Amino acid sequence: MSLFEELRRRNVFRVGIAYAVAAWLVLQIADVLIDNIGAPDWVFPTLLMVLGLGFPLALIFAWAFELTPEGIKRESEVDRSESVTRKTGQKLNIAVMVMLALIAGYFIWESRFKAPASDEAKPATQVAAGPDTPVAPGAATEPPGPAIDQNAIAVLPFANRSNIEEDLFFTDGIHDDLLTQLAKIGELKVISRTSVMEYRDTTKKIPEIAAELGVGKILEGGVQRAGDRVRINAQLIDVNTDQHLWAETFNREMTIDNIFDIQSEITTQIVTAVKGELSDAERATLTNRPTDNLDAWEAFLHARAIVGETDYGADKYQRAEPFALESVRLDPQFAEAWAQLAGIQMQGIWIGYANTEAQREAARRSLSRAESLDPDNPEVIAARADYHYRIEVDYEAALARVEKALELAPGDAKMHRDRGLSLRRLGRWEESVAAFERSLALDPLNGFVAATQVETLVMMNAWERVEPLTDFWLRRSPDSTDLLSYKAQAMINDRGATDEAWNLLEAANVEGRGRGAGAQIELAMMRRDWDRAIELIEVPGDIGAPIELFHRTRERSLAMVHALKGDEETARGYLEEHFRTLRSAEPVGRLAEGLLNISLAEAFAWVGDGDRAVEYANLAAEQVPLEVDHVFGQQVHNLRIWVLAKAGQRDIALELIDAKLDQPEGLNRWTLHLDPTWDFFRDDPRFNELVRPEGVEPEPFRRLGDGT
Repeated sequence: MSLFEELRRRNVFRVGIAYAVAAWLVLQIADVLIDNIGAPDWVFPTLLMVLGLGFPLALIFAWAFELTPEGIKRESEVDRSESVTRKTGQKLNIAVMVMLALIAGYFIWESRFKAPASDEAKPATQVAAGPDTPVAPGAATEPPGPAIDQNAIAVLPFANRSNIEEDLFFTDGIHDDLLTQLAKIGELKVISRTSVMEYRDTTKKIPEIAAELGVGKILEGGVQRAGDRVRINAQLIDVNTDQHLWAETFNREMTIDNIFDIQSEITTQIVTAVKGELSDAERATLTNRPTDNLDAWEAFLHARAIVGETDYGADKYQRAEPFALESVRLDPQFAEAWAQLAGIQMQGIWIGYANTEAQREAARRSLSRAESLDPDNPEVIAARADYHYRIEVDYEAALARVEKALELAPGDAKMHRDRGLSLRRLGRWEESVAAFERSLALDPLNGFVAATQVETLVMMNAWERVEPLTDFWLRRSPDSTDLLSYKAQAMINDRGATDEAWNLLEAANVEGRGRGAGAQIELAMMRRDWDRAIELIEVPGDIGAPIELFHRTRERSLAMVHALKGDEETARGYLEEHFRTLRSAEPVGRLAEGLLNISLAEAFAWVGDGDRAVEYANLAAEQVPLEVDHVFGQQVHNLRIWVLAKAGQRDIALELIDAKLDQPEGLNRWTLHLDPTWDFFRDDPRFNELVRPEGVEPEPFRRLGDGT
């Protein structure tokens, strides 16, 4: 008998095939389990080595031994006439067939349930216009559709394999740095942090995520710290084929150089897979090291994680500042940390919790330090743009600097958002809307940017475009009080649907919750439901926009409602308290002074001091000219019209109303028709005829304090 026939008789081939199939199954199961239980790095390589060594041993065992009814015997001890190798071979055949069936079932399941989403799954809101396409005036605006872009990539939040809560910021920091590096690469669309963070710990499958984000490639991975070692694994997946374009596990000593080397390697592999080779300039960008101090970098990551929290307000910047200060203390040469610190300090001035000259000087020093260290860094350039915007109130300069930063980081969604903010301050409304669309194309689930875009359309009086957008975004963020307030405003200002708007806000329970609460209070006043308005004002919580510059105190709101109700004595008491708050303010800069003065003008008008009201309103209009600031400027100038009318300068007020009625940045016809703060003017037929909406019949004059 030949050697081949003897190998076949002893089932050596069958044992080899069965062993290989079983080993493959074991490795697939181990690959999933090891990543999910956070097993040490040596487990998988050790298992692979053991299975590899076991293969020749299994073949030797099959040659030298035979499984008999009496147990395992040496092959030489078994009588050939009593050998059961044929039956054993049949059992091995069945075992191999079962294992192959399991493998086939796995591949069928994977192809069925992990296949790319079909076109039928795409939202009906998809539009053909690209993210850079300007929106035609008057056109209904929808978010960019989620059609798959093969050059777009989403880097999903990395898993924290350490299972230690304190390491989560470190894991997120690695993730953030990758996004920052990728945003600097031209021709690459990278979904921003806000959108991908929604998929932390998600149970959604890769094709489903890709369909929601409109990407053709997805990177996922995990980070594990153990003592002075770090293990990072990453895999790049092509959504169309569900194939791994690249996968790697890095097991290195925990040093700053190793961390940045790993990030550069991952970024290089992503860019190569998506768009081909890196240019020399892009390769140079990836080799830059922002700091040589690991502790400084970790403090920087702590600050960035806090600043990246969703809600906007003083608290998070106050919590982030100590980490930013620690970062620059540990490494005074860390340019991005100085830029980060400057940004935090500027927020203190803008929001108002630290609007002092000392704070301004601190922000100037931090920014100057960042620029002296790395003037061409896009983050540093963006910080200078922020300084022009928030401190100098120079929006032309801010726009120029943020556009320079975008040349170096064209995929940075936040910079596109900041560009939109500067454009709308300059009154370049349609360009602003397009910039927000570009930001949303890079960060499609960012509700804050979506609300900012809608807010811009509100400022433009583009009500026919507001409601479709709010409907779309409220499906994703049903608790957004900003969006709810904008939808309610659209219902009122587009068609006077006060009851419909009231039902919307009541059902959403917006009491005491930011802009939604403010919109509900204004709507209760439009309905002349004074008691309900007072009740809503007295609910604890925020009752307006988060910016503190407009001095919208509760006392002001209560005074206004009581005055409209006809209770002049109670109204005056609240106004005196409101005056005390205004006079205790210490504004720094022309913008802050102008906003304080228009608030004083309004208060003087309510107490009947028309001369002082007009004086302060005119001063505010000079300090915040419309041509310099089309956002705060329109609010100041529109309120000035009310002050002039309330102070008795009706002819001038009527001319201004006529010029600005239903214009971008102007006054809305339905608001003037319904707002009770204009009731003092309703004894003038000229006013009533001017502001009466189309299709509304003239109404009898309703005196101050009349109910409905």
